[in-house]
Amino acid sequence: MARLSVFAVLSFAACAAGFTKSGTFSAMPPSLAGIDAAAPRYTTEDERLVSEIAGSILNIAATADHFEAGDPFQVRSVGSAEGRRRFSLSRRAEVFTVDVPGHVWAPASYVRLARSFMADAADQTLSEDPAQDQVALTAVLDPTARAAQHVRVARLLAEHPRSAAIHRRTALLLGADAARQAGPERRELLCRMTAHLAVARALHPGVADAEARSAERQLTELAAAPEPQR
Repeated sequence: MARLSVFAVLSFAACAAGFTKSGTFSAMPPSLAGIDAAAPRYTTEDERLVSEIAGSILNIAATADHFEAGDPFQVRSVGSAEGRRRFSLSRRAEVFTVDVPGHVWAPASYVRLARSFMADAADQTLSEDPAQDQVALTAVLDPTARAAQHVRVARLLAEHPRSAAIHRRTALLLGADAARQAGPERRELLCRMTAHLAVARALHPGVADAEARSAERQLTELAAAPEPQR
């Protein structure tokens, strides 16, 4: 319960949104195809996970731009090709697609979605906050101070929601937690981790730094690794 409480604190910065924004999707042609408000949000576990990742990205953007997150996504698997699976994500009058590899926790698959949500205006430009966490990564990941670091990094993220560097730090903390979790708790953490890394890629599309490579490598390993026994 303590670990989950810490995770809830870290998630706060990505989940609090209470204002209205318009124009976020104006570059995307509206389509009502496939949207059925009466249908369930998802029908399989992978659809649920994709919905969780997309919803986390939406909440991060809502915090950054002060708009109402609003309706959740309805997700459906719509086929596969060349070893990649395609999912349709419907929300209000927008329909997006994401193509994922063997597992759904692939940040690169969600970058276009993250760019759409994080765009400053209808022209889809993005502004990156250059803020950095000044604490050494070894201290951030010190297991004896994990709770305090979660609170501190969550505060930094709330203050700098457009900092790619702080999103990567957040992902590394979530990964450290996920390594010790199993079942739904691990999968939830991997979804949050994927969302933060997708947003970081969207905000900073250049060459990945050492922390970005480390976080994405950790995510890949956790996605493939057997879960610890309880």
